[in-house]
This record gives sequence, structure tokens and C-alpha cells, in this order.
Amino acid sequence: MTADANAGKRSAWGRFKGSWGIALRMARRDVRRHKGRSALIMIMVALPTALLVFAIVSAATSQVTGAEQIPSRMGNGVAMVDYPQVGMNVEQPPDPNAGGTGSSNGGKEIPGWVDGGSSFDNAAVMSTLTGTKAVPLLEETVTTRRDGRRLNLQSLALDARQGVTGKVTLTSGRFPERAGEVLVTTAGSGRGLPTSGTFDVRAGLVDVKVDVVGTADVVSDGGGQYLDLVTSQPMISGVSGGTWVLLDDKPVTWSKVMDLNRYGLTVWSAEMLRNPPAMSELPPRVQDMAGFDDDRTGSFVAIGGALLLVITTLLVGPAFAVSAARQRRTLALAASNGSTTAQLRHTVLAQAVVLGILAAAVGAALGIGAAWLLTHRVWFAENFALSGPFEVPLLPVIGTTVTAMASAVIAALIPARRLGRLDIIGVMKGQSVSPRPSKVVFLIGAVLAGVGGAAVISFAASQAATGRDGGEIGTVLATIALVVGAVMLSPMILVGIARLSSRLPVPLRMATRDAGRQRSRSVPSVAAILAGVAALTMVLIASGSDEEQSRREYAAQNLLGDTTAFVNGENPKAEDLERIADGFRSVRAGLVVSPVASIDSGDPMMYSMSPNPPSKPYDTRAINVVPPGCTPQQTVYDPSPSLDASGQPPCQAIGTHGMGNSGAQMNFTTLEELSRRLSAIGHTADVDAVRKGAVVVTRAPGDKRIIENGAITVMTATQRTDPTATEVTDPSANLRDVETTTVPAIEIDITRDTAGALFNASLLATTEVATAQGWSTRTSKLTLHDPAGPISQDLTDRLGFGADDDVYLTTERGFVSELGPIIAVLLGVFMLLLLVITLTSTALTLAEQENDQATLAALGSGRGTRRIMAAAQAFTLCIIGVVLGVAVGIVPGIALAYPLTAQSYDPLTGNSLMGDPILVFPWLLLLGFAIAVPVVSAALAAAGIRKAPDATHRTA
Repeated sequence: MTADANAGKRSAWGRFKGSWGIALRMARRDVRRHKGRSALIMIMVALPTALLVFAIVSAATSQVTGAEQIPSRMGNGVAMVDYPQVGMNVEQPPDPNAGGTGSSNGGKEIPGWVDGGSSFDNAAVMSTLTGTKAVPLLEETVTTRRDGRRLNLQSLALDARQGVTGKVTLTSGRFPERAGEVLVTTAGSGRGLPTSGTFDVRAGLVDVKVDVVGTADVVSDGGGQYLDLVTSQPMISGVSGGTWVLLDDKPVTWSKVMDLNRYGLTVWSAEMLRNPPAMSELPPRVQDMAGFDDDRTGSFVAIGGALLLVITTLLVGPAFAVSAARQRRTLALAASNGSTTAQLRHTVLAQAVVLGILAAAVGAALGIGAAWLLTHRVWFAENFALSGPFEVPLLPVIGTTVTAMASAVIAALIPARRLGRLDIIGVMKGQSVSPRPSKVVFLIGAVLAGVGGAAVISFAASQAATGRDGGEIGTVLATIALVVGAVMLSPMILVGIARLSSRLPVPLRMATRDAGRQRSRSVPSVAAILAGVAALTMVLIASGSDEEQSRREYAAQNLLGDTTAFVNGENPKAEDLERIADGFRSVRAGLVVSPVASIDSGDPMMYSMSPNPPSKPYDTRAINVVPPGCTPQQTVYDPSPSLDASGQPPCQAIGTHGMGNSGAQMNFTTLEELSRRLSAIGHTADVDAVRKGAVVVTRAPGDKRIIENGAITVMTATQRTDPTATEVTDPSANLRDVETTTVPAIEIDITRDTAGALFNASLLATTEVATAQGWSTRTSKLTLHDPAGPISQDLTDRLGFGADDDVYLTTERGFVSELGPIIAVLLGVFMLLLLVITLTSTALTLAEQENDQATLAALGSGRGTRRIMAAAQAFTLCIIGVVLGVAVGIVPGIALAYPLTAQSYDPLTGNSLMGDPILVFPWLLLLGFAIAVPVVSAALAAAGIRKAPDATHRTA
């Protein structure tokens, strides 16, 4: 290459660099001079960026996966081993959280295993099996009383002196050394536990006085910070379960993990969490497990980025249009003095570069900062704290930030492109009219809008028909095409409205014609309003449709105005229930508190709080209703049933054993309470039968009839269950002591409105009947009724304040919409947003019409006339954008409502139903919004006209 060519290239680069350098310096100066407009643009860019970055960082922080789990699960250990599934062969991925585990029969026996013992009882056995030092851990639930209330406490039994570090961090005092010594954690002290001295706890059935020897920070296996106490050994004797932390110099390899799996052990290896083997090295079933966890972070970022790009571009567009229009005269002067079109464009784009970079960086920093605050549990974020180590996924955050910057540049690109057609003479004379709208742009917009709308509906209909998720990216792209197409139609629509405005009042006619002529500033404003209203319409239609479905599916759980108190625990004792009931009555004299019991089969898997299944054969008590024409054995197992209309075996309806039975639907309460409930739903005539010992059988539409000659047949038997059995056997063959009895019964057809009055039970009887029949029952909830009237929210709060923390109260209010406050906030936010956009464009219009305003003032028009004109400008822009936005938003609103409501739930039968989607169009709300926003913007624009314009000399 010649020296002249090199010099020419350097000269071109120098001119380009010099042009941008001057433009950037001018942009920085302009940003400082016009602080209000600059702040507006920054808010429009920074706010959506901050929200999206916050969502990305929060999601990444909350997902505690891979090596992030090591400190909370095993501290400095090489692995953590879960309590075994005795007799099972476990199959797991390297990270058991990455899709779960499976198991099958035929596992090896652990030599020397103490059956039913805890991890502490089997610590030596596990050390021998693994060839490491196995340090046992065990989480327990104990209780204490503070300020008259009972608190459930989560306690971690771990002797940290054995070498495990990182799980428990001592903040004061010393580690427990013997039974009765505890550390109080940060979470425990926050709940009111003392950090020194002694206090009483109840561990199982034993009251224990514990001595606080220090405080500590501790995290659970999942990374949560809910543990209250730390001990050196279990406080509850005779419990099973727990885990082990393995301490060793050598890592636990994948082959070692698979070897331990054969003993029914799930293993969390630190080495495998840090460096998992390749997917091809895993067995086929394990590969399926590892791939089960569908990580959709990429889809989320892609969808969020696309929406951010479009929304931010449309929101910022009016502000840059205002900026370019205000600089028209300055740019025209520059052009008349020899500036090129590229230099003029650089001047406009430089502002977008400066503001876009600054706003996107500020938004990203705000999003990261907000997530960091939630992770570090600052005082105002305690209730929303994120679990897991703070993590910032750099690529998604950088991509989001760059996208936000690009949106600002794209928003400024449109007015910058128009500078190539700048009418210098017209601008200098104060005359500037947009060129004719392009028919090609109109046709492209029509195609995009039509194809995008059809695609949105098609994606939604496909999801509704298949009941599957997915296709989100396609739906978002189709929605973007619909919105962009509608924006491209806007110029021609504005021209058409201007041509049809001849019969409008003069102020509106002038405003519509001005919008049609000055499309360079009116189209961005209309587009921004369109996008905002479309988003609001979409949300209102989708949420309204979803709420209507929830209202239709709602089934009351109690009589209206009554309260249910749920008592947690494996088997609440009668004295505890009575104490809780007395506490309620002390708050409200005359309150009727009635126990509600369910059938108890004695199955340890039904109500046990222990995560470990029984390892030895055990007996359960079968109590089944025998429908007419069926045998007692068929109510437990029918080898070849012809399923009824509800998809259940015809001989299985109500009971504790059998695929089609449900023992949870057998409830018992006092005679007085049952009589009151029957009277409340209009069945007073049946009260006498109940007093004589009849049970109530409820029947939903489609249910089988089980009453014959005014009675039901109930079978009772003992069934032997062997959890170690390797072959599937006939459950009815294990029945013994089979007996049947006939019980008088009445049948009541129920609906969603009456089912709650009878506790949604299939069989309801008095506790006296259950006792007479020898049915074992279990009471885990109480129902509260105030004879003075419905229980108010204030009374519910007062009742709950004095109750134990394992008692949960809920008062039946009927279906209560929770969308009211959310919708109010949405309407307020969108109204504020649209007002800012509309008033910004109106201010520009009035600035450009200053000469016209001066002429009108010179001819004698008063402030009222000028206010009417300003109001008309604001009203016209806003009403056009709102109407177009509602029209565009209906399509994605329907698309969202389809998959949300196509699958419904029948609360009476418990069946999922596929039917026609529910569509609710909140016309009144949309109409009110469409009227209120233009009217308010018009009023604000009119109020902004305060002083008379300067009546300067007009040139011809």
C-alpha cells in the first residue's frame, strides 16, 4: 500500500474520530444542561435494566448447585452421606440435586447396621464401610415456651470437636461438650432464645433443661439459615435418621459413590460436585436423571433481553425525538455551514451513547446491589432474604447491560436517520413538516402485525391443547413482531385520522392535523403509549381470566365466618388440644371450639415426621366402606377392575386401603357441631337421624352410590405390610381378622358451596359413632365458631397471637380476590408513565407552536384558548395511543389466558379437566383507564399554560 493511501486512511479515521469526539463532548455538555430530560431518559433505561438484572442475579443466587453446596452440606469433609434406604440399590447423578435419585430392590446389607438407629448409633459402622472418619449429624425438632407461647425449634446435633469445620461457626463461648449443653444460633436468638444461662426444652416426651454455652452461625444442608440450636449429641432418644460427614485425605471418587449406592446410600461427594464426570461416563439411567433438571436460564435471559430491548426503545423514543426536534435549528445552522449528514447524526447518537451507557450501568449496579442486600439480610430485607452464596452470572448481566445500551442507541437512531432529509431552509424559517409516510413501511407493518398476531394465538392454542409449557421464545418473538408491526402502521394511521378530522371541534382538528404533519415527534409518543397500554391490557386480560377460573374452582373449607385451627405434629395429645382450645376461649368468651378427627390406620408412613421409611414388616388397620355388590377384599384390591366414570375401581370409594379409597375424607366431630352444620346447609331434617347414630355420606356429581337400604357396610381388618418385599403381591391376601358391620347412613348431594360446611368429607360422623364402631381416630384440627357472628380478621389475629407456633389458623371468607392492590399499583405506574410520555411530547409541540401562540395572543385570544389548544394536543396523542394499545394488547392477552385457563380443576372430584379457556375482558377497567389518562394529561397540559407568550414580529 502506498504512503498516500495510508495517509488517506489515517485522514479518514482521524475525521471519523474527530467527528465522534466533538459529538461526545457536545453530548456530555447537553446532558448537564438539560438535567430533567437526561434524568427521564436514564430512568426509562435504568429501571427495566435494574429489574431484569435483579431477577437474573436473584435466580442465580437462589440456585445452590454444584460446588456451592459443599460448605453448607459437609464443611471441610470430602463427602456427605444420607441415611440409607435399607435393602435398596440407589442410582444417583454426581449432584443428587441435578435431577433426583432412583432406587430399586436388591441392595446390599450394611455389615453391623443398627436397624432403626440414628446416624450417631451407626457412626462406627459407617466409618468401617467407607474407610473414613464418619462424623454423624442429626436434625431434630424440640419445643420450648417463651412468653407463654410454644416455639418449635430446629436443633442440629453435631460434635464439631471431631474435626468438621465450616458447618458451624462459633461467634462466642465454646462448643458443647456433653448432653444438656447447647449453642444458640443467630436465627434462634432472633426468635427470642437467650444467649446465656439456661432454659427448658421438651425433647420428645422428656423435659430437658439446657445450658447455653455460646452462640454460633450455622446453615442447613440446603443453605437455609433456620436452625436454632446446636448440640453435641441428639436430645431425643430412640430416633432414627441423620447423615454423616466423611473426613479423609483422599476424595470420594465416582466409582466409590456407585459402590456406596449399592448399600442404599446417597452420596454428596465434594470432588464430584467440583469436577463431575462427563455425561458419557454415566450409566444410561443416571444420564436421564442428570438431564431431568431443565435449566431454562438461557431462555429466560433471551426473553427478558428481547422484551427489554423493545420496551426500553419505545419508552425512550419520545425523549430522543424531543431532543432531536429541539436541536433542529442548531443542526440546520451546522448543516448550512458545511457539516455533513454523518456529523449531524453523530451529534444525536452521541447523546444516546452517553446516556445509554450511564443509565444501563447504573441500572445493572442497582439490580446487583438490591440482590446483594437481600443475600446479606440487611434489616429491611429480613423477610425477603435470598439463600445461597451471592453469585453474579457475568455473561447474562453483561448481555442485559449491553442490550439496554443498544436500546437507547436504537431509540435515537430513528430521529438521527431523519436528519438525512433535513429541510434546512424550512427549519430556519420555522417551518418543518414530516415527509409523506412510506407505503412500503405500512405494508411491512401490516404483514408483521398480522403474522405476529396469528403466531401468538397459534402458540397459545398449542400450549392449551397439549397442556405443555414451552415455546416461550417463539411467543415473545411473535408478540414483538405484533407490537413493531403496529408501530410501523402508526404514521399512516395518524395521517388517516388527520384526514377524517374535519367534523371535530377546532382544537381537536388542529391537534390531529398537527400530529399527522409532525410525525417525527408524534409517532414515537404514540408508539410508547401503545406499548405501555398493550402491556397493561395483556396483563389485565390474563390475570382477570386466571382469577375468574380461580373463582369458579374455589371450594370453601369451612362454613363462612368459621375458623379452622390446624395443629401440626405426628399425633397431638388430648391435653394439648384442650389447652389450645382453652387459650382460644380465653381470648373470646363463648367461642365454640370443636375437635375434628380423621380416621387413623396406624400406618407409620401416613403421619410420621421422620423421612426414613420403616425397614421391618408392620401392621396397619384397614377401615373401608364396602359398596353394594362388592366383597371386603375387593375394597382393598381388585385384580381386574372395570374403572368407573371417575377413573377409580368400582369397589373402592371411601377408606384407608385401596387405590380408589381416601381415608382422609372420613371425618368425625361432636354431635352438636355436626348438627349445626347440617342445619346451616338446609338439612335440618337429617339431624334426628344423626342423633340416632347415622353417618353422613356426601355425594358429588358422578360419584358412585354406596348406600343400600338406608345403611352402609364397613369392613375392618388388619393388613401386614412388608417394606423389604422384592415382589409385588396381592394386598388383600395379607388381610386378617376381616369383619363387616352395617351402619345407618344418610346421603347428601353436595356442591362447591356446601362441601366446606361438611369439611369436604366423603363420610362424616360423630365421634361417638367412631368410638362405638371401634374406629381409631386422630385429631389434628379444631373448628372455631362464634355464636355472635362471623369471626373477624381482628379476632383471627388475636386468636393466632396467643397460640403455639405450630398452630395455623385460617378463617373462611369465601373467594377473596388478591388482585385489587396489584391492579391498583399497575394502573398507577402505567398512568404515571403515560402521563410523562404525553406531557413530554405536548411540551415539544407547544414550544414549536410558540409563534402561533404569540399570533393568537396578539389577535386577542386569552389564556383559556391557549389552554384548550394545549389540552387538545395532549388528549389527541394520548387517546390515539391508548386505543391502539388496547387493540394490540388484546391479542397477547388472549394468548396468555389460553394456557392459563385451558386446564381446570374440579374441587369436588379432584380431577383435572381440559376444557374451553376462560376469557375475561375487563372492558370497564380498560374503558375507565382509556378515558382517565387522556383527560388527566389534557388537564395537566392545560394547567401548564400560565404566562402569555412573547408577541414578537413574524416574518413572511
